Amino acid sequence: MLFGQGLIFAVQQLFYRDSTVVVARMVAPARLFVKKRDTVRWRISLNVEGKCSRVEYRKLYAGNLKERSLIKDSILCSFKGERFKVFAELSDENSGKVIKKVKEKSLPQAKDFRLSSLNYDYTDKGVVLSVLISPKKRQKFRVRFGIRKQWSRRRMYDLPEFTTERDTLITFLILSSDLSYGKVRFLAEVNGLKRETEALFNQFNILNDRDFKVLLAVLNFVFGPEETRSLSEAPRNKRKEIWKEFWEKRGGKRAEEDFMERLYTAMKLFPSSFRAKVSDRALVYTKFGPPDEVESHPYRMEGKPYEIWYYHRLGKVFVFVDFDGSGDYRLVPESYLETIR
Repeated sequence: MLFGQGLIFAVQQLFYRDSTVVVARMVAPARLFVKKRDTVRWRISLNVEGKCSRVEYRKLYAGNLKERSLIKDSILCSFKGERFKVFAELSDENSGKVIKKVKEKSLPQAKDFRLSSLNYDYTDKGVVLSVLISPKKRQKFRVRFGIRKQWSRRRMYDLPEFTTERDTLITFLILSSDLSYGKVRFLAEVNGLKRETEALFNQFNILNDRDFKVLLAVLNFVFGPEETRSLSEAPRNKRKEIWKEFWEKRGGKRAEEDFMERLYTAMKLFPSSFRAKVSDRALVYTKFGPPDEVESHPYRMEGKPYEIWYYHRLGKVFVFVDFDGSGDYRLVPESYLETIR
């Protein structure tokens, strides 16, 4: 299944009855790190101002790691107190590049209980959300979890009420079919106290209807509707099986990964301003690769901006016009040049 597992580097704030634990946690795709002598090296630092400071250097033999393998690591500080400032940093030691910095203040708390940050983790079935509740007395709790996707309204799920006086970890599964390409904001609410966190899913999820529709549009452009008919007619419970069969006929897993990598590169280079759509330039790039020559006219006193892509080796020319000034160039017939030049 194509399911986006982007970088997690976040600070978790966990509040227990007698102590506070702050964790700098990393879940990172192996492709994020530079390999040297088949080894990846990274550095994690965590500083809770005036209370705790830690730095750890790690290395891992990466000879057998796949590009999509996930590397997990974490460091923590334990102390007393509810008010603090946290600084954390993740860097790639082989390249010297800082991958991500995090700066946070302690989270606001209720009078009669303490609530951790909202944390999430990947599983085969989806994403597990979790919060830790630490009551100061026995009381009733109402818990809600939710999700707000980049192009959708938020959706909240109410859990059954419960009563406790002990530290209690509450979890909730967001199914993979509810996750799609783009930014996602996860939500939690406990007795009115709110927590949020954001994630980026940078791969398509074929079990999500919107993602699958976008992928079909790309495949239709590249291979033609006859070649993709089996996919377009596949029921959801057969998608994974038919998707695998589709790529086995075209070179197997390696062909699929090369195709998806080219698509992701194209979408990054030529993003669409329209919801749930791959731009025309990204479609052409995905099918034919980078052009041999580009004639670009982004600023014109009269007429619309346009580009001409030349594939000399293929004997093909593609013309794109920015009709509305959004930067989303639309593919037009080559004959259209006579009207815009």
